[in-house]
Amino acid sequence: MENEKLLETVADIGYVFGAERCFSGNSRADVQEIIYWATEFKKKHRDTNWDEVDYILEIEEYANNKISELRYLNNC
Repeated sequence: MENEKLLETVADIGYVFGAERCFSGNSRADVQEIIYWATEFKKKHRDTNWDEVDYILEIEEYANNKISELRYLNNC
């Protein structure tokens, strides 16, 4: 069950990543970045009560912030 939640987080972040057209040109590096972000998100929210917090808003905000950081670091 925990692995399933991580996979869902990977998929959700990957969706935002693609919707924002955030591609480095190296798909393997992008996939590794998404997996890292998903793991980080899960750790950050391990005690979050998703009955009280909107998961979709939270994951979208997190992913968009990470994408902004990535674009800033890569000057794109």
